[in-house]
Amino acid sequence: MLDSGADQGGRRPKRMNSLADDVRGKCDAGHSKELLTSESAGWKSLYLRSRVKAYSPEPFPIDAFANPSMILVLERSFRISHFSEGRWRKIDYTRGTGMLTPAGCPRLVRHDFVGKALNLLLLVVPQETVDVVAQEVQNPRTLIGGSLSDCPFFDDPVVGNLAFSAMSALQNGAPDFYAQAAAQWISAHLLLGATKGFEWRQSLAKERISDYRLVRVLEYIEAHLSESLNLSVLSKEAGISPFHFATLFRKAVGATPHRHVQHLRMEAAKRMLAETDKAVLDIALTCGFGTASQFAAAFRRKFSQSPTEYRSSHYSLRIGPEKSKD
Repeated sequence: MLDSGADQGGRRPKRMNSLADDVRGKCDAGHSKELLTSESAGWKSLYLRSRVKAYSPEPFPIDAFANPSMILVLERSFRISHFSEGRWRKIDYTRGTGMLTPAGCPRLVRHDFVGKALNLLLLVVPQETVDVVAQEVQNPRTLIGGSLSDCPFFDDPVVGNLAFSAMSALQNGAPDFYAQAAAQWISAHLLLGATKGFEWRQSLAKERISDYRLVRVLEYIEAHLSESLNLSVLSKEAGISPFHFATLFRKAVGATPHRHVQHLRMEAAKRMLAETDKAVLDIALTCGFGTASQFAAAFRRKFSQSPTEYRSSHYSLRIGPEKSKD
């Protein structure tokens, strides 16, 4: 195992603050209830905290940490808006997805599901561990003092599963040795570029003109799921030819426009089935399907169960802020 506290000369730099000190007070706005924390177990090499955050209509800041962090959603589905480049951007999360934030980057977010509490897992890795691992793997993109990518949407099942395993290990009394190994593995995994799922949001930071065209189209899709969203309509919204648009879209998003639209429609349908009492026909029409039977057939092909079966097994209770404690 790497000695994450030593530099190349074998010297051990003094850790100025614990990971718990780094986190404390920086993302605690609003009413919340802490369920689990690694601080009480004496972990020094990795910080974990599970917390239920009550719904609030007010945006809440996440101040910059001195170390890289991940916030993973523990709900089946949840929509969170991020304030970026002067506007709010909606992002849909499912269990195990979340946001990856390098050291020194603050965020401003808000809940978009009225009345529903949000269960989150916060994971913080020491920057010094990332630096040491970066030298070991000799990643040309990452230097000492550098940072991981800023990803408002992060989808890596491998990292998600490891985070959940770390939660279980913490509950079972695992020592800091386990936390150190987990922190080093996560750092190597991210630095080597093994993670996927950043999708179009990763390209937003590059500020290319083509990305802004895509942002406009992606926002148009989300606002018009009930309407026809064929290639002609979308390329016209982007202001470029259908062929150029299809090529650009697939390169940036990782899927064809049709496949992406179908994915968003299915995700929207899942949310409405789980979070509302709307009739299946109303959901079908809202999500761009002509009939309830057409919607049911597409839903069964995608999820191997009918919309009614999905609703029965995934209906979730809405929790108000008055049910959460400080």
